[in-house]
Amino acid sequence: MRTWSDSPFPDDIPLTSVKLAGDNLGGGGQAHAVERLSDHPGWVAKLYKSPMDRLEAVTLGRLIELPHSMTEADLGALDRSAAWPVSRITDGDRTVGVVMAEAPSRFYVPFNLRGGRRSEPRELQLDHLVKDSAYLTNMGVRPPTRQRRLEIACRFLELGAVLERHDVVYGDWSYRNALWDPDSDSVYLLDMDSCGMGTRPWIASPDWTDPAFPQGTALTVPTDRYRMALLTLRCITGTRGEPLESLSRLERDWPTGDTFPDLLRQALGRGDLRHRPRTSTLLKALQSPGGNGPQADVAPGSNVTGFRPVRHRTAPKAAGGTARTADPHTTGPAPQPASASASASASASRPQPRQSPARDFKGLLIGMSVALAVLTFLVVFFALWA
Repeated sequence: MRTWSDSPFPDDIPLTSVKLAGDNLGGGGQAHAVERLSDHPGWVAKLYKSPMDRLEAVTLGRLIELPHSMTEADLGALDRSAAWPVSRITDGDRTVGVVMAEAPSRFYVPFNLRGGRRSEPRELQLDHLVKDSAYLTNMGVRPPTRQRRLEIACRFLELGAVLERHDVVYGDWSYRNALWDPDSDSVYLLDMDSCGMGTRPWIASPDWTDPAFPQGTALTVPTDRYRMALLTLRCITGTRGEPLESLSRLERDWPTGDTFPDLLRQALGRGDLRHRPRTSTLLKALQSPGGNGPQADVAPGSNVTGFRPVRHRTAPKAAGGTARTADPHTTGPAPQPASASASASASASRPQPRQSPARDFKGLLIGMSVALAVLTFLVVFFALWA
């Protein structure tokens, strides 16, 4: 696996020095070809249909330099989970392409074909994750358990939180650009060279359109918050379509009192964009059931946020006594505690419910009535005995 941190390239390389292997891995969008480099295994050159304009080229240069200013934790998340641009390909004073790492092989799996045949390894995209277990089984892909869906969602949120901390606007969250690994719960994001800093031009993303940003509107961080929330919801439920309908189903099956569904609803709302929770806040709420702790940024890769350990999420029981889950299509355990002692400590520190003042007063009246009845009986008894 190649990463930004082990790039052997300068920030800019001339097109004449780029040695292509001749195997086009794909095109579309702004690229007419994506090809492996013959002299640098694990790296690809993305060649644009037309040269970047000056502002786009400047932004790409800022993206290439950005990891230098990141913390070790943020850079680690970027290296693990993103095909971050490492070098501009130039032709004179024009930017005609970019060099990035090739997606690791673990994100490619063979699919079942007709006649019992198997395909060559293909990208395992978010498009495949947002399906039910029967669909994945028919494809020959082991369906993720509920726990794995939650872990995959956390990995995407980790990366989204890193981007937001550095004012990077990805905007292109979609079924095709996000990859996942069924064995390690790791994720990988493609086409990072098109990110903006603070803002980016409108990009069409069918089924991911933010209702607060009409077509043609420049995209900003709040749009990424919306699309990250939508991606998280779809990862967990395995369903697509109208977001609020999926969210309503998730809310019915989610533990009572947990703030995570409320945060999702805020992020998916049309109201004041300032009320959309940060991506790091969504991550904290998903990792820390209850979500009532301080809403601070979450360090990538950490399974402890603030003072709340990751612990078992107990699902409410249905009428028949069977625990329900947020995902009707998959089964499996909820996230497990970091340790049994941490879970026990969290449980022991939970305050016990108190009786209301009205209930206390009612009990006092009953007690006084009983005492008065006993006293009356004694007075009558002694009077008759005398």
